[in-house]
Amino acid sequence: MILFEDRAATVLYKVLTKIKNKKFLLPLNVCPIVPDTLIKAGKEFEFCDIELDTLCMDSSLIFDKIKEDESIDGLLFVKTFGVEVNTQPLYQKVKSMKNDLFIIDDMCPSIQRFDYDIENSYADMALFSSGYSKYVDIGFGGYGFVKEREFRDIFENQTDTDEFIAYKREIEENIKLMRVHKKSLNDIYKEIIDPKYYLGDKWNNWRFSLMVENKGEILEEIFKVDGLFASSHYPQVDYEYVKSAQKNSNTKKIHDKILNLFNDFRYDKEKAIQTANIVNKVIK
Repeated sequence: MILFEDRAATVLYKVLTKIKNKKFLLPLNVCPIVPDTLIKAGKEFEFCDIELDTLCMDSSLIFDKIKEDESIDGLLFVKTFGVEVNTQPLYQKVKSMKNDLFIIDDMCPSIQRFDYDIENSYADMALFSSGYSKYVDIGFGGYGFVKEREFRDIFENQTDTDEFIAYKREIEENIKLMRVHKKSLNDIYKEIIDPKYYLGDKWNNWRFSLMVENKGEILEEIFKVDGLFASSHYPQVDYEYVKSAQKNSNTKKIHDKILNLFNDFRYDKEKAIQTANIVNKVIK
């Protein structure tokens, strides 16, 4: 069963307002739109640091927090940078600990999929987006897979609506084009920049990411050239929501070093070459 709205946050909000689950675990490197949406929906949340192998939520911390706090009955797990990692074993373990815990598989940074088998997933919901800076970005659109037996009396299934079918066709056509485009720009970055700085291929679906010691200096040099730009990673988000932010977190460690080079339709080969050459001059 698919829910389709103007943006993924709208889908998330509508589902949150219809479930009894009250307190969610969120990744410490999550986009602020997510906790803001939970607040709007009247939900509570607690932040969980990430592991460095995947840059996603640390599974051992998830298990510990669920054991220590009986009020936690929700989990929103984000695939950081669209990393392709099998989270079903994690979700299965979480369900074995607390069967009524509501699991949201947030795949908004990932390549859009329309074959997510939610009925046989340990997740209760899977979320995708085609909004700003997503794999395919058409400026709007978000959809969620939810289990029909749980929501058929609450929401209309939009899988076969004319609007969603047209949207799906547009996204699928653009995925093919974007896959070729991203590969061409990623290949330029790989050819020019020393590979010792690469974050890793598994994170390159969304951006071409580097781990550097002088991120601020590199960004400053890139932005000096008209038409060139790059980005950082989300900072540790709990500073905006709690009195005592987590200290010495992995989230902060990677935020201080990760530099994201663009590989979407906002960038072409000429810009990628210019950017890579600038990076090479000042990278440490």
